[in-house]
Amino acid sequence: MPDFQNHPSPRTYTVPELARDLKWVTTRLRQLWAIWVGRRLSPALREQIIVAVAQTNACRMCEHAHVRHALAAGVSNAELAALENMDEHAFDRATWLAVGHARSRTKADFAADDGDELKVAVVGALGPQTCRDVEDVARAMTVANRIANTLNALPDRRRGSPVPGSRLADELVINLLFLPGAWLGTLIAAIRQRKSPLAVWRQARSGRNGSSSTQRSPSCRV
Repeated sequence: MPDFQNHPSPRTYTVPELARDLKWVTTRLRQLWAIWVGRRLSPALREQIIVAVAQTNACRMCEHAHVRHALAAGVSNAELAALENMDEHAFDRATWLAVGHARSRTKADFAADDGDELKVAVVGALGPQTCRDVEDVARAMTVANRIANTLNALPDRRRGSPVPGSRLADELVINLLFLPGAWLGTLIAAIRQRKSPLAVWRQARSGRNGSSSTQRSPSCRV
């Protein structure tokens, strides 16, 4: 299998990039509904892909949120640790191909992939529909990752640690558009966990957890 190293710094958005990707989301709503609500893709595989993509995009908030979803879907702590360490031996071949393909498409920013050997292997192992579903989950999660990373980039800038390549104007616009929704998700998570919203927000931003390294709480939702 290829070596899928994660991004060294969080991937953020410019406003034009965000507009482009939100337009893509609107064209795939029916398919995304079938994946999430219709469970066309198994929840466990979906969440493994989501966690792997969040790691690839260096999105601590989304990884933090979806680790708990993955555990609820039946993914084990050992499998989550293997995702972080990119240890293929913890997974069956089909699952690892799907995860690898999701990472590969994410790294390529979903550019045309005609003749991609990994994609051919995924289609052979899981079928063309599941391959398309894997790609849709990876791309939808990348949209969420880059929004969350851009939300985080503004406070990081205020603390004197700007994210490389992120622009202040984009951070301001995207925070204005999405920060209220992020706080609403945090409030819901705080009620479920019986914690203060500020504590949940800080925990999600840092990617820390009060117990194990894999059991984290949601503040970013897809």
